[in-house]
Amino acid sequence: MSQENVEVVKGAVDAFNAHELDRYLSFLAPEFEYVDHMGAVAEVEGSGIDAIRRQVEGWFDAFPDFRASVGEFIDAGDRVVSVTTWQGTGAGSGLPYYQEAAEVLTVRDGKIIRAELGFVDRAAALEAAGLSE
Repeated sequence: MSQENVEVVKGAVDAFNAHELDRYLSFLAPEFEYVDHMGAVAEVEGSGIDAIRRQVEGWFDAFPDFRASVGEFIDAGDRVVSVTTWQGTGAGSGLPYYQEAAEVLTVRDGKIIRAELGFVDRAAALEAAGLSE
């Protein structure tokens, strides 16, 4: 089942990068939640489809060309680790945005139920997914 989970995550990334919001959301479970690890303390940023819709709309408004370039998908059973470069151009400023990070996405029954975003590197995400380098 784990290769199928990688394919679910790849499909979600493809839809996200195409800015096809409804198609992207179709990969997420109704109880979907996301956690941000970029701050000093991990915080649950939102749960449910409406919360993530608002979050992604905000990202797309701020960076009209926002995209995730995933260099690696790592099968971790019911989780998928992605090593990602986030890129975009500020809508108002025209300044480029560039952030390397890793994510851990949990998949159940063909839907992403949880996304942990903003691990500082591959090793940290692997550890969170129960794997090691």
